Order: sequence, then C-alpha cells, then structure tokens
Amino acid sequence: MASDGTPQNHQNLSGSISYRKIISEKFDKCCGKENAFSLFLIEKASGIRTTDGYEREVHDGELHFIFSGQENSWELKKESQTEIEQICIPDVVFNTFGNYLKYPFSHYIQIGGISLSEESLEKFKYEFSNMYKELHEGKEGLLTAEFRLKVIMLMLSREIYKMHYEKRMNSACLLSRFITLVFEYFREERSVKFYADKLAVTNNYLNVLCTKHLGRTATGIISGELLAEIKQYLIVSNISVKELAIQMNFSTINSFYAFFKKYTGMTPKEFQNTYKGISVKDTVPEDL
Repeated sequence: MASDGTPQNHQNLSGSISYRKIISEKFDKCCGKENAFSLFLIEKASGIRTTDGYEREVHDGELHFIFSGQENSWELKKESQTEIEQICIPDVVFNTFGNYLKYPFSHYIQIGGISLSEESLEKFKYEFSNMYKELHEGKEGLLTAEFRLKVIMLMLSREIYKMHYEKRMNSACLLSRFITLVFEYFREERSVKFYADKLAVTNNYLNVLCTKHLGRTATGIISGELLAEIKQYLIVSNISVKELAIQMNFSTINSFYAFFKKYTGMTPKEFQNTYKGISVKDTVPEDL
C-alpha cells in the first residue's frame, strides 16, 4: 500500500488474477472498459457508479461487480473516506471461474451490486485480504488464490440467492399470515390498516404484496372473503337481511346494501331470490 494513499496494484506471476486496494478519493483508473470481470468490495465510500449509462449509488458495506466490456465510471465524494478492494479477473480466467456464478450473467449485470450484512462483509473482507497475500506468494500461492476465487464466486451467488429467494419466502410468509388474519377477523375488521398493523407493515406495502402475488389488493381480498360469507348465508339460511347485516357488523342496513350491490350488481334480496337453495361454489358466478 503506497504511503501517499494512491491505489496499489499487484499481479500474480501468470498475469491472470490481480488485486488492488484503493484508499484515496481518486478512482480514475477504474473508468472506461476493461476486458475483465471485476469485484469491488466497498468497505467505505460514497458517491455514484455509472455502468453502461445506468447510475447506481455507492455506499459502505457493498459488493459491486462489473463484467467485461461494460462502460464504467465512478464519481466518489472527495469528502468521504474511501476503502475499496478490487479483484480483477481477465476474460481468459473468467471463462473458467464464471461457472461458479450460479445464475445467468444477465441477472448479475442487471443487479450490479448488493448490500452486505455485517457478517457477510467480514467474510468477504477475509477472502479478499487472503487473496492479496496469496498473490504475493508466487507460484505456490497461485493455486490457493484460485481456490479462494471459487469460494468468493460461490459466496456472491449465495448473497444473490439470499437477496431474492429469501425475500420471496418472507413475502410468502407475510401473505400467509395476512390470509390467516382475514379468515379470523373479516367479519369485524375490514380496514387494511388493521391487518397491516398486525403484520407490522405499512398499508401500501401490504397492498403491493397482495397485488403482486395474489392479483388483488388487500381490500379486495378482505371484501371477497366477507362477500363469500354473506352469499353463503343468503343462500343456505333463513336469516333476514337485516339480521345478516348486524351479524356482519355493518353500521346500517344501507351500508350493507351498498357493499353487496357494489360487488354483485344485485341487492341482497335479489341475490337470495335468484340463488336460494343452490350451491354457491357450483352455480353462483364468481363475479357475483
């Protein structure tokens, strides 16, 4: 590492994998196109990275990756401290080690970089620092460095997996809890806020999840369950419309009528006269 804080480079004997640590504010040598795949471990930095015209913010604790041929530039804030480690893998080497990226390259290119947990950041720092040491050991360290590169590539794939698959799993769990809560409370509680508060999320986030994964808003799901219950009562029971409105916790008979007609185009009595005594599931259209 140079005493004046400029980037320091090291390249192994075969001229393949290279490592450098950037501790100054200047990042000029990382601009333009390179015929290599590069990993940048951002321990400390703040600014903008532009790749193929797309801007991405740079923050502490991130891992950025740039593929061969991508047009790339960095604009880091001069007032911020910069500590970045780079591993550069030329095309001839990446042709082998790229196989350890478990997802299509287009997926990594689209993402461009990921935020790391404190635990993951420490693991990558350990692998990067040891890569630097092994590249200094000459031929004896080369094999170990190449093995460590495999580990780094697999770690990157694991982070991508965690970022996407586990996020989907978390969404699935939240939606499952939402549906369970709807089954339990739909007769008494019809506001999205009630369910969002129970799940410790915002109304908007719950609606976005429901629309994306279930094809309906949270309000639509709550209303749909309530509507199905009302229709079942109208068809198979002798309860009066007024009694049903009270049982379903509507404040007035008029609000009950308005709710039912909004979703079916019929009054409760018209619906009852049409479908009384028949199976809701088998006969009543879903949009009624």
